[in-house]
Amino acid sequence: MLKIFFAGQHKDGSIDLEAVEGATRAAVHRAGAALLARLLNEHGCNTTAILCGCGHEAPFHAIRSRQLLTAVGPVVFERAYYYCSHCHQGQVPQDRELDIVGTEYSPGVRRMMAAVGSDASFDQGREQLELLAGLHVTRKAVERHAEAIGDDIERRDQARIQRAVQLDLPDVTGNNIPVLYIEMDGTGVPVTAKEAEVRIPRDGDQRSEVMSITIPK
Repeated sequence: MLKIFFAGQHKDGSIDLEAVEGATRAAVHRAGAALLARLLNEHGCNTTAILCGCGHEAPFHAIRSRQLLTAVGPVVFERAYYYCSHCHQGQVPQDRELDIVGTEYSPGVRRMMAAVGSDASFDQGREQLELLAGLHVTRKAVERHAEAIGDDIERRDQARIQRAVQLDLPDVTGNNIPVLYIEMDGTGVPVTAKEAEVRIPRDGDQRSEVMSITIPK
């Protein structure tokens, strides 16, 4: 940072503020990445064995390191790896806890990619991330994570819709319902004159009318 500052001073006596801003952000990101890496290293699982999905125990096997792109830049940290000799499956509990299984990007970065990928082309989203956050990702990564989060939002919406329509309705099987009343709020409902009866509310408000529609059995 001092080199950038004094380079401008020695050249023409001015300060390249944009260059100083970029250098300051990069320095703060490096400091944040170092702090985050230490936090992740100290937070790792240290048990001798965990319960595997097959029902057997998966003993501790090794310490494995990985690199993750976070909102403050690349972070390298270590975590415990467990291996089940019964089903021959390995797992890293810390990856599940941090929601980084099968991805090289932190949840924060994935959310950023989804945001920029939904507003413009994926290549433009990649450029926006580099300009605004100082993060270098590929166009394909922006596309993949934007679509994945979009699919997840769609699944959640469909689940809420299914919960809403699955109501506990009374059992009216066999009961004779001569008239079914339907109330609709809209600018107009197309019906014939003999099927509709316009009634003025009791309060006498001429601006509000109630329409009763009779549906034949």
